[in-house]
Amino acid sequence: MRRGDFSVEVIPVNADNIREIDSGHVLARPGAVYAIRLRNLGPLRAVTAIEIDGRRITGGGLVLDAYSVVTLERPVDGSDAGRFTVVAEGDEKVFGPDGGRDNSELGLIEASFKRELPRGSTQTYAIPELAWSRMNRITELPVEFFGLREPAPQSTDASIERAAGTGLTGHSDQRFVPITLGALETEATVITLRLVIGTEEALGGARPLPADRDASVPARPAARP
Repeated sequence: MRRGDFSVEVIPVNADNIREIDSGHVLARPGAVYAIRLRNLGPLRAVTAIEIDGRRITGGGLVLDAYSVVTLERPVDGSDAGRFTVVAEGDEKVFGPDGGRDNSELGLIEASFKRELPRGSTQTYAIPELAWSRMNRITELPVEFFGLREPAPQSTDASIERAAGTGLTGHSDQRFVPITLGALETEATVITLRLVIGTEEALGGARPLPADRDASVPARPAARP
């Protein structure tokens, strides 16, 4: 999904069955490992803040150089270097006793971007150091990673099977180093997608990704037992 100088794409790591549709939903199957591809198509450096399932996973911010592409494999902060993995709603080991049903932001991937202004005061952010990765163990995202939110509008799209969120599996060698930038613009460019479990039929055929859409938040599928 692109908006202005920035774009966000959920890309598969261990399978080809991930696809964005016009509504802003990203269809995937349980267990799919994914990464988030971020593009800065403008002439200025920028900082992005990313939230998954209502929790920030980029710490103080992730830097994108001008005309650059960054692929984020794992949360920036924390000791767990597991990779982003699709988990269907109802998994109590990952989402806690409610299985994620009470989290209105389950599945949301929201990225906000702010460009760097001419130098004045400075602040330190993170930038990826290494992009190669390997899979060698299974871990789960702590329950504390997920927050409880107010009810959200619910989707009735026939291509969506149920809600989904994100856990961590395997291992990523991606590391981050600090970098100092100047002040950032006040208004952010925001791009929002929602990860869901898509039906086998919907994921069976290829369709082009939409280049743009309105700024509305993709609806959450109704909670299931």
